[in-house]
Amino acid sequence: MDDNLLYLRSYLLMRAVIGLVGVALPFGLVIGDWALEHGTLLAKGSLSAYFYSGMHDVFVGSLCVTGLFLVTYKVFEHNLDNVLSGVAGVAALGVALFPTNRPGGGAVELTPLQRELGERTVATVHYTSAAVFIVALGVMSLYFGIREGRKDDRSDALPPRFWRRFHWTCTAGIAAAVAFIAVSQLTGWLVAYSLIIGETLAVLSFGASWLMKGLELRVLLAPKRSALVAAGRSRP
Repeated sequence: MDDNLLYLRSYLLMRAVIGLVGVALPFGLVIGDWALEHGTLLAKGSLSAYFYSGMHDVFVGSLCVTGLFLVTYKVFEHNLDNVLSGVAGVAALGVALFPTNRPGGGAVELTPLQRELGERTVATVHYTSAAVFIVALGVMSLYFGIREGRKDDRSDALPPRFWRRFHWTCTAGIAAAVAFIAVSQLTGWLVAYSLIIGETLAVLSFGASWLMKGLELRVLLAPKRSALVAAGRSRP
């Protein structure tokens, strides 16, 4: 059981780290690019456009780490969680490896992938992957809420209904992000910033949901005996 506890703690910590990456990514990209380029704070129209900035490695690396974790962490389970997680992970890798359209047209050189497949084709894969990624994460947050609400033996200070509402609020945040982008594109309201605002809201909502899902402090930080009891009740 001691080994099981160590594995569970590692698993929860990895999930919390993925959530932290999601929460930190928008701020890291915007502030990092501003610090490197000494330009305006919101120099790009979307988070994806930071692929073409000095924060390229941070953007691609963060999404690849997230994607690989999502693909592998439920890989041996045969249920809806595994399907959603795998789909979200593959989509995250698609967002990272297939860049969006170049900002400023021809001001930036084509990547080798864009030269091989065509910039429009690569961008189509990017946008499709981004949409699938966001929708899958929203559904996963919804299921987080359902499962947390069923835990009547949770030993945290906050009751199960709080965590159910918390994860459902994150789901609503992702849905609101998608709706905002759609309305903005259709009406022209804040259209220059609609993608970066919507993407930021969606990523922050995803990050918050996963961060708090992983931070089961009664397992991560409790003394061994208390953690063993809590671990027996946890359903990651």
